[in-house]
Amino acid sequence: MANHTYQTYNEEVQLEAFRADFIHRGAICGALDKRYPGLAAIGAEAEAIVAQIDSRRIELQKTEDEQIRARAIEDAEKLDVLDVYTELRRTMAVKNPKEVLTLLPDAPSILRRATAATFAERAGAALSNLKALPEEHPLRLAFLGKLELELSEFNDADKKEDVARLAIQSGKVALTLYKSELSETREAELGAIQNLLKDQEKTVLFTLPWRRTRKTSAATEPAEAEATP
Repeated sequence: MANHTYQTYNEEVQLEAFRADFIHRGAICGALDKRYPGLAAIGAEAEAIVAQIDSRRIELQKTEDEQIRARAIEDAEKLDVLDVYTELRRTMAVKNPKEVLTLLPDAPSILRRATAATFAERAGAALSNLKALPEEHPLRLAFLGKLELELSEFNDADKKEDVARLAIQSGKVALTLYKSELSETREAELGAIQNLLKDQEKTVLFTLPWRRTRKTSAATEPAEAEATP
C-alpha cells in the first residue's frame, strides 16, 4: 500500500479492527487539535463510536452466551430422557425381552450421539410405542408419565436453543449492516480530515491498515482481521 493511500474498510473487516481504527483516529485527533481545531469534533466522534462498538460487542457476546447456555440445557434434558429410556429398556429386557427391539429399537448409546432432531424423533417413536401398550400394562404404568414429561422438557429446551441460534444468525446480519455504517462514518471522518489538512499523506496517518487472518466469534472477532502498524 502506497504511503499516500489507505485501505477501505468493508464487511470483511472484523469489528475489533474497526474499533482499533477509531481509537487510533480519536487519539491522534486529540493530540493535534490545538494545531488543527477542526480535528476536535472528529476525534470526539471517533471516541463516541468506540463506546458504541463496545456496547454492540457486549450485546453480541450476550447472544453467543445465551446460545451456549441453551445448548447446555438441551443436553441436560437429553440426559434426563436417556436415563428414563435406559431404565425402561433394561426393565423390558428382563421382563419382556422379545418386545425390546419392537418397542425400543434404538440403543441408548445411539440416541446419545444423535442430533436433536433425530433424538426427538426416535424418542417420540418410543413414547408412541409405549402409549400403544394396554392401559394396565406394568411398563406403561411405570414409565409412560416419566418419559412423556422428560421428552416434553427436552422439546421445550430444543425450541429455546433454536431461538437462541436464530438470534445469533440475525445478529450476524445486523453486524454486517453495522459495519457498513461504520465504514461510511470512517470515510466521512477521513474526508473531513483531508479537507482540513490538505495533505493525503498526513490523512493516511489517521487510520490503521487491516489484514485477513482466521475467523473466530462474532462478538470479538480479533483474529480474522486485526489492525497492523
